[in-house]
Amino acid sequence: MASSNARQEIASSNQEASAYEIRGRTMSLEEWELNVQVENPVDLLSLSHHGCDLRGSYQAQDLMDYFGMLNGPTYLTLVRHFWVRAQIYDQKASQLEMDEKVLIDRSLEGKTREEMGLEPFRREEIRSSIMGIPVVISVDTIVGAIRRASEGIFVYGLSNKKSPCISIVNRTIFNSSTRGKYSELSMRTKMLLKIQNENLLPKGNGGDKPSLDHKVFLHFFLTRERANVPKYIFRHIIKNLKDSQTIKRNCIPYGRLISEILHQGGILNALKKVNYFTDAQLGTVTGKIINGAILIHMKLIRKEDHKVFSTNLKESSVISNLMDDFPPICKQDPLEVRVMYMKEYFETTGQTIKISDIPDEMYGGALPIAKSRKSQKRKMTEAKYLDDTPEQVAKIAKATAPQPNPTSSDVPSFQQEALEQDAFGVLNKKNRSKKQVDPEKVIEINYGTSSSYISSDSSEIDESTLSLIRKITKTPQKATKSVPKKIDLVNQQPP
Repeated sequence: MASSNARQEIASSNQEASAYEIRGRTMSLEEWELNVQVENPVDLLSLSHHGCDLRGSYQAQDLMDYFGMLNGPTYLTLVRHFWVRAQIYDQKASQLEMDEKVLIDRSLEGKTREEMGLEPFRREEIRSSIMGIPVVISVDTIVGAIRRASEGIFVYGLSNKKSPCISIVNRTIFNSSTRGKYSELSMRTKMLLKIQNENLLPKGNGGDKPSLDHKVFLHFFLTRERANVPKYIFRHIIKNLKDSQTIKRNCIPYGRLISEILHQGGILNALKKVNYFTDAQLGTVTGKIINGAILIHMKLIRKEDHKVFSTNLKESSVISNLMDDFPPICKQDPLEVRVMYMKEYFETTGQTIKISDIPDEMYGGALPIAKSRKSQKRKMTEAKYLDDTPEQVAKIAKATAPQPNPTSSDVPSFQQEALEQDAFGVLNKKNRSKKQVDPEKVIEINYGTSSSYISSDSSEIDESTLSLIRKITKTPQKATKSVPKKIDLVNQQPP
């Protein structure tokens, strides 16, 4: 199936650029064993209309742009592909790089990183790759994605028993020096805690009982003290990645945020240029919106008090990043309809569209809503991940697919059209005219104050994509994994 091809292609294309290879922990989990937690957009106006105004708390933390970003697509396949190959690059990993250089060449002993031909260590990072394109996430990357400066109080890794913060946060949350019950919390506190568990410091598929770190973070929002939110998010990603690598924790937090980072880093643009991957293949979903209706479910308001407003956010308004300004046609349309649109598009824009560039399915339809973190209990099998189209995506595709035209029985099949267009020949001709890629040649892409990395030579994308397409009909082989040296992450002390 189409989803099988896309996942097999992406899974078989992991060729790290040598400039970013490191020796750290590797993942023993497979992609199909991972559950992606998709953040839930928050309709703050709807909550306010129902007596739960949280805007002041989030404005004090300068997070309004962050909540706007949440109402966007999440690419489950890409997020899983990123996570299963991710490695933590910190001071210890940096030192390990230098030690390995010395083992190879004893004359380098005592030299600096620059003298060894290595990049200077700048910051702690998470490094991975997708389709051979290196992806780096750091605090600065998160700053650019959520458009919020890395400043404020940061307290993390506290002991649940001996910390002096316990009585402080209990007084803020429960209005008592001792821990109270959840039922004693106010409506505002319950909603801030729920949004924190779903979006800011995701709890994964576990329970809702907050740790001391979660309580301290909630304390900052209740008191409106400015917390270093980007640093909290980055540290939470590091913790969850370590848990996936060491204790096989299969939950990936921040699916929407990671998708946005991949989009800003150029991954989605690279896929869009290919005109091959679809939203169904990439597992594109959107989060379920938190609005006034959730207050009924949490028994905070009566059902008859709930009102639906025309200003309410809607999941159907989320648009994929795969295609912009493309005519509303797909290969499910009759050939004469496609030809008519291609002609009109050329007359309007002066640009030519090839039949091979037309997507298999219509873009712009409503995206499926991701499962909640508590409903992700059933483990996905390898066969289902590789061979089955997601049930919800399949239902939408079936409902929106045009009915076949009985008068167009002579229309050639999609496979015949692809052969007539000689897509491989076009790609080969294009690639032969380009120079060989230097894997060391990497540029830094800056957006705002954030950083990500992609190759500076676009031919790498073309070669990688061509290789993926050629492997469509091949059975993927399970990659062998090396046994790396262990790297222990030391939590940073609060400033």
